Amino acid sequence: MNKNRQRWLREFARNAEATDQLVSHGDEHVLLLALGLFGEAGSVLAELKKSRREGAAYPAFRETLREEVGDFLWYYVRLVSVLDEGLLSKLTTHRASRSDHEAEDDLTVGLRFGVAVGDLVNAIRRNGDGRSHSVRDILRKVWIELNKVSVVARVSLGEAAQANSRKRADRWPGKVHSLPLFDEGYDEEEQLPRHLEVEFLERRRNGRPVVILRCKGLNIGDRLTDNIVEPDEYRFHDVFHFGHAAFLGWSPVIRSLLRCKRKSSPSVDENEDGGRAEVVEEAISAIVFSRAKELRLFENLDHLDYDLLKTIQMLVKGYEVEAVPLWQWEKAILTSYKAFRLLKATRGGRVMVDLRRRRLEYLSPHR
Repeated sequence: MNKNRQRWLREFARNAEATDQLVSHGDEHVLLLALGLFGEAGSVLAELKKSRREGAAYPAFRETLREEVGDFLWYYVRLVSVLDEGLLSKLTTHRASRSDHEAEDDLTVGLRFGVAVGDLVNAIRRNGDGRSHSVRDILRKVWIELNKVSVVARVSLGEAAQANSRKRADRWPGKVHSLPLFDEGYDEEEQLPRHLEVEFLERRRNGRPVVILRCKGLNIGDRLTDNIVEPDEYRFHDVFHFGHAAFLGWSPVIRSLLRCKRKSSPSVDENEDGGRAEVVEEAISAIVFSRAKELRLFENLDHLDYDLLKTIQMLVKGYEVEAVPLWQWEKAILTSYKAFRLLKATRGGRVMVDLRRRRLEYLSPHR
């Protein structure tokens, strides 16, 4: 086989090595990779099952399976690189034909794939770090069965690898560069303010706490309560919207509060700054908060789980903020929650928002 045809695999292996967060676990590295491989194999099989069960009612099958195959490939090439790097140059992809699709049932192929992966994980378990002839033989077997899954599911391994590399660059970039602010080309009155300080004032009205926002001596927005039976301090949640503005350059909610919608462009005003976009942002805030309450409001966490970030990415599809990489969302959320925890602890306070330097910072309690 022409080596150029497998260039994508070698390049993918280099990218995978650069994004391997598990290497820091030392002696457990191989075992963690094996567990990850096993888990991703289950996800691939689950997609095959759902496709058979749902049929035409599951239109996202191909795209979702491509993502799951890409995730599996990542763990596979990492294991090959660690256990038998020379094997990479010997792996070849199976070229699909119409007869291939008709030859075998997809579930049968999927089950054989699952058995091969199970055998690999078991061999690694028995052989400690996994460096043995039996492990290397099963690595080859897993590759053969993965190619068969690729054929019957009509998912290109090369395309799955490319999609996975893009996803990981979105999540863990080598170099960090924030996107330009979306309203840079607009007049100042239609831009989100580049720097401001906001006061979160807690007051009591009719026996319950409410939060009032003040900026430059003026009240902005409505008085907010928790809007839930069991109090959870969600009344301070506008800090999340200011975080979106600071780190993403996007917040339809803040544009509405500060009256800086982009009216000079009717299309942008209606579609990017309108009511539906505000609903999307509020939905993101509520979904993230539900997860945060399970995790001590993200205290002592330096990252978010990928599924949560992926949900956000799905919600903003079709809006300008769709272009923002996941690492920016993660930074916006974690920094905003740091300020939220302080606002909650001190029952309000002052927060600084700086879009130019992409910062949001809790300054002090009420003066």
